[in-house]
Amino acid sequence: MVSTTETQSHHEDGDGESGAGTRGRRRRRKSTGPGDVVRGTVRFFGEILLTSGLLMLFYAAYEVYGSQFETDREQQDLAQGLEDNWATSEETGPESEPLPGSADSRLYVPELELDWVVVNGTDPDDILYSPGRYTWFDSGPGQEGNYAIAAHRTPGLFWDLDLLDNGDVMVLEDGENFYTYEVFQEETVLPQDSWVVDPDPFEEASDEDPERALLTLTTCAPKLNNTHRLIVWAELAETTPKSEGMPDPIAHMAPDAEE
Repeated sequence: MVSTTETQSHHEDGDGESGAGTRGRRRRRKSTGPGDVVRGTVRFFGEILLTSGLLMLFYAAYEVYGSQFETDREQQDLAQGLEDNWATSEETGPESEPLPGSADSRLYVPELELDWVVVNGTDPDDILYSPGRYTWFDSGPGQEGNYAIAAHRTPGLFWDLDLLDNGDVMVLEDGENFYTYEVFQEETVLPQDSWVVDPDPFEEASDEDPERALLTLTTCAPKLNNTHRLIVWAELAETTPKSEGMPDPIAHMAPDAEE
């Protein structure tokens, strides 16, 4: 018979030998082969490309959506300038030369639930955060001729211009009236097709003396590209004096309208 004491001693001796043997062995260092170097290199460049892709994605998202904040802020400042222009129009006179980038009118597109202050000029600086009026020809809101407007294809501006259909209305506002136009044609053209903003693009003989009042909107096409231009034409259908209030299509867009 083996006693409890002897058994314990035997196990302790065995454990001691086992522990000493484990401590006595040296761990082999893992060797690095060509495959490990290749995998490490691929992993490194993969992480670089992933990071670069994410940065480009965030930048693109800002370019598309982040600029809307700047657009809204700029529009607020332009709205005040527009009111000032209308208030002083009697002093400056109708023949005064419009300043590039200065507020000229307000455009309402109820189908898109959007409105903007329109500035004079279509240079890049003029239309950075607002639609701009082509000043090549002398034509004002509601007047015979072509009141043509350009804007970037970005959210907050003409992003959804392609959603407009024939029969949809747009409204221009100046210091005295609201002018309601009805869309009658849409077309995609090349950038050099400047005829789209002529006094009457559909009647060449009337360029010197146009017989109808048109409103033309232009923007890039397709979205996020500038290879073509999307054109929307509308014709004057009704004039409403401001003393009668906003016309029905945009009555819900009045600043004091209930939400």
